[in-house]
Amino acid sequence: MTVTTSTSTPVADQGPQTASSSTPARKFRSEVQALRALAVLLVLVYHIDPEVLPGGYIGVDVFFVISGFLITGHLWREASRTGGVSLKKFWAARARRILPASIVTTVGTIAVALVLLPRSLVETWWQQALASVLYVENWALARDAVDYQAASSAPTAFQHFWSLGVEEQFYLVWPLLVVLAVVLWGRARRVAAQPDPQVLRGLLLVLFSLVAVASFVWGVRQSMAGDPVAYYSTLTRMWELAAGGILALVVRDTTRFAPLRNTLAIFGVATIVVAACVLDGGTPFPGTAALLPTLGACAVIAAGRTVGPGSMRAIFETWAVQRVGDISYSLYLWHFPVIVFFGIHTGRDPGVTDVLAIVAVSFALAVASYTLVEQPVRTSQWFRADGRMLLAALLAMVLTAGIALTLPLRDRATNEQWDQNASMISGQEAERVQEALRTGYVPFVDGDTAMKPNPLKAGFDKGDTLGSCLGSAAGAYAEPCEYGETENPKATVAVVGDSHAGVLAGPVVTVAKERGWRVVTYLHGSCPYTADRRDSGDQGLIDGCYESNQRTREDLRELDPDLVVTTYLERTTFEGRPEEQEPGAAGLAEVWNELTDRGTRVVVVRDNPLARSDVMECVSDNYENPEKCGRPRAEALAGRDVVPAAAELAPQAEVVDLSERFCDDTVCPAVIGNVLVYRDDHHVTRTYMAQLADDMREILPKQAR
Repeated sequence: MTVTTSTSTPVADQGPQTASSSTPARKFRSEVQALRALAVLLVLVYHIDPEVLPGGYIGVDVFFVISGFLITGHLWREASRTGGVSLKKFWAARARRILPASIVTTVGTIAVALVLLPRSLVETWWQQALASVLYVENWALARDAVDYQAASSAPTAFQHFWSLGVEEQFYLVWPLLVVLAVVLWGRARRVAAQPDPQVLRGLLLVLFSLVAVASFVWGVRQSMAGDPVAYYSTLTRMWELAAGGILALVVRDTTRFAPLRNTLAIFGVATIVVAACVLDGGTPFPGTAALLPTLGACAVIAAGRTVGPGSMRAIFETWAVQRVGDISYSLYLWHFPVIVFFGIHTGRDPGVTDVLAIVAVSFALAVASYTLVEQPVRTSQWFRADGRMLLAALLAMVLTAGIALTLPLRDRATNEQWDQNASMISGQEAERVQEALRTGYVPFVDGDTAMKPNPLKAGFDKGDTLGSCLGSAAGAYAEPCEYGETENPKATVAVVGDSHAGVLAGPVVTVAKERGWRVVTYLHGSCPYTADRRDSGDQGLIDGCYESNQRTREDLRELDPDLVVTTYLERTTFEGRPEEQEPGAAGLAEVWNELTDRGTRVVVVRDNPLARSDVMECVSDNYENPEKCGRPRAEALAGRDVVPAAAELAPQAEVVDLSERFCDDTVCPAVIGNVLVYRDDHHVTRTYMAQLADDMREILPKQAR
């Protein structure tokens, strides 16, 4: 499809080849290749060891600027020269550039996963493989980011495809904006004696600036609120690509002002490097912090090819830098699967020798991909036909999506057998668990080697309260949910806290229904109910949690419940208060005392013991011997000093501990009485939590107030 404007005047050769009509287009920009090399190396170091370069993730932002600059320059030159934009030609060119290497990487990663991947990871991996093929991995990760039950999941080898998703979505939208500008330009030209490409440039600048401002404002707002979607969202990233696009319309290739341009290039590189060193995982991002890599990349591109004293050219145009720039795309694609598979295969962090091996393998695969895949397809005459290229791209994506589906097929027979085993013990969970607790926390009773839920599906065993009732920590307040007797309740009970409180809500609701109580939940993932803020290093979720808790405090004053039940993930850390020995204790005590002073009873349930980090992989690999997957009691219950300190400051709150339902004197098992206790390293399955209903009947007062 080619979009042109109606005119009787030829416009070919009248548009500028760059933003400067007096300067011919320079087809190769060594400074862009150097930026690519810098960006991919930052990302590589960050993914190998974030402690070495905590802000290395900003390499992706540099790539965004480069893409916006190059793509916009191409579209601008075509539109100003021909009076139109061929969408078919543009999208075919993008497919030639992006698709072959990404498809080969995806297929190769799936092939290795079929051999190395633990059964427990298959469900997440095949879904992300499919999302990567469809270039929507950023939205898949955004979905998981707000699902705080998935927040502790190990990264898949496809996770880095999120940035490709952003770029591909940009490639779909951006030419359409240019088409809109071309149409408006055509209307303006009907009343002009001569077509003026500068009018088109002005229209594009207006459109791109509007997009950039809107995206930047939205990104800052969402990032400062701690919304985890902000990092992956195309809407919050578009301004970085737009910045490169605007630059393509205003930059001029020139040999003038050499000292100024040299300084600009040095400033740009320094800004990017400093950002990679000073930013970290706790920085709200993207937002104002993303201005550092974005403006740094813009500065290097605007400086152009520098010369003379202080020029970066001697570094930029070295053979090594340019070759890394050449293979940067393939290196970006391959390095992350290599790192992830190393972790899966060895189960440890890489040492110095391991790092060298990871780098060597990543570079070898990148060179092979660039030489055998990228370049041949890009230069092949067969793929030069746009229609043929688009058809080939579609077929390749369909076939690769089909290959992604082989991952769950690998363990289909096992999955079906474990489903059957789980159904065999349905309805007997309570008796089996009680028998197991009486006989020494044994994993299986009655000789049945079976467990519920199926460990391959344990991640879905969450319970009703962890759906729409669980808000995000980003400040998007979740409206309370109600259960039990809502018309004429004998008492009103509020369950308050993070996702662990959401898990606890299951047996609380069970007891409430028996007693004619109304239950109202106030749940926000990763947000303990407290007057304090979370620790500043905690992924930028502080403000969102604090605002949610302030709103919950107001709602509880209005609700005036008879009883409040609360718990939280006790490994959470808090900012604390001056001279506080246990940071966070005063904040917890403040909200508990606030409730008890109004006559509300407060029951604080100690957090469940934490499982080993690979508990699901372990149980899936040791289905018949899950006793191998327990965690020493001392480790599972470590780091729990805040609640006792808070209890001393809030003596009216009732603190109860159910650790004996999870651990014997030495170990906290992963399976008790044919019931799988955990669905990740810190959340309990709905099935096991339901077995604590008898404990809730004893813990919860018969008279709520």
